[in-house]
Parts: sequence; structure tokens; C-alpha cells
Amino acid sequence: MKKLLQIEYLKVKNYRTFWLILGIYALLVPISFFGISQIDFPFLPSSNEIFGFPTVWNYITWTASWWNVLLGVLIVILVCNDIEFKTQRQNIIDGLSRKQVIIGKLYFLVILAAVITLYTFLVALVMGCIYSNPADMFQEIEYLGIYFIQTLGYFSFAFFFAVLVRKPALSIILFVVIIILDDIIKLPVGNDVAQFFPTITISDLTPFPFFKEVIEMSRERDPNFEIPYDMGTVMRSILSLLYIAGFTLIGFFALKRRDL
Repeated sequence: MKKLLQIEYLKVKNYRTFWLILGIYALLVPISFFGISQIDFPFLPSSNEIFGFPTVWNYITWTASWWNVLLGVLIVILVCNDIEFKTQRQNIIDGLSRKQVIIGKLYFLVILAAVITLYTFLVALVMGCIYSNPADMFQEIEYLGIYFIQTLGYFSFAFFFAVLVRKPALSIILFVVIIILDDIIKLPVGNDVAQFFPTITISDLTPFPFFKEVIEMSRERDPNFEIPYDMGTVMRSILSLLYIAGFTLIGFFALKRRDL
């Protein structure tokens, strides 16, 4: 495993696009997170509550999830580059098996998702310690685990998509379009059905922080307001893991059988 990860790291060590996109992500998360507190919504809590424990975990993962599409694009680029520039073929010539080459890439995606989650954790930790009592930091920290699953979900879908399309520019365009179409798909089929679609299931893992407040306000305005069906966090997490396994296995076998 260590050897495979070292090979994958060498591929991105001097790849500027990789570090540029990660740098952009690292800047966008805290900037957009801080920007939330500047929005004047009647149901939005104060800055101290947004940035403090335990609320910060929900807010930071929801905010960071906006930029998972950017990270997905990065994975599409990396996978397509391996295919286009015959990097995987060279790895096999150098002594690795086809299976090792593919598994090495999957290991790298898991580690990268863990690093992204760790960075998100550190941003929230700093904010939480500044604006609240650190003794409360472990309350609702499960949102980070959910965010890790979501990030891995975007990565697995990007891997699956890049393996099937194989062309960098076309893969990026189609990947972004499919993610953007999520909200449009909900219109004709309704949220009750749409929430079971793979990309929607994964994107909905990090819930809207003040969703409950919105529901309560809707109830006050309309006593007949019906609460939309929601499968729940546990069910959504399990279903997302199944989709991740499906995307990964299909991508694995497709890449294993096709010419490198």
C-alpha cells in the first residue's frame, strides 16, 4: 500500500494544477464560511453560535460541501490524465500489475478525502475554540464523518465518470453539468423520489443547517404545510456507501478490462 501511494504522490508532486485546485479549495472554505455570518436571515443564528461548538460542525461541513464539485473536477483530471498520457501503462511496464495500478489510485482517493476532511476539521476547530467553550467540541462532531463519506462519494463518482468518458475536457463538462442538474431533476419527480438518486443522495448528506427553523416558520405561516419525506441521515449515509461501492467497482472493472 505504501509503495502504491508513493507512486501516486509522485504523479502529483510537481503537478501545479493539483496544488492550485487544493489551494483554491483551502481558501474558499473559510472565506465562504465567514460569509454566511454576514447574511441577514431572520432565522440565522448569531456569529458566535455559527462559529461556536457544537453548531460549527454542521455549518462548516455544509459550507465545505459547496466546493466538493471542484474537488470532483480535480479527480476527473487526475484519472483522465493517467489514461490520456499512458501513465498507467508505464506503471505496468515498470512492474506493477493492472490491479495494483487501479487500487493505488483508489487508495490515493481515500487518503485525499481524509486529508480534505482533516482540513475542514481544523478550520472548524479554530473557529470553535475562538467563539465558544472547547469543552463542547465533541458534540455533533459526527458531521465530519458524514462529510468524509460525502467527499468520498464525489471522488468515487468522478473516478467512475472519468473511466467511462476518458476525455478530460468532455468529462469535466459532463461531470459538472450532471451535478448542477440535481436541483432541476427534483422539479419533475419531486424531492421524495429525487433524494434516492445517487448524486442527490450524496450531495444531501450535509444538511442545510437551519432546515428545522425553515420548517417551523413554514408551519407557522401555513398550518396545512406538509413536511417533505426525508430518509434520514443514517439511511442516507448507508445508501451513499452503497453507491460509492457501486461506482468504485464498476470503474475498477471497466478500467481493468479496457486498454490502457
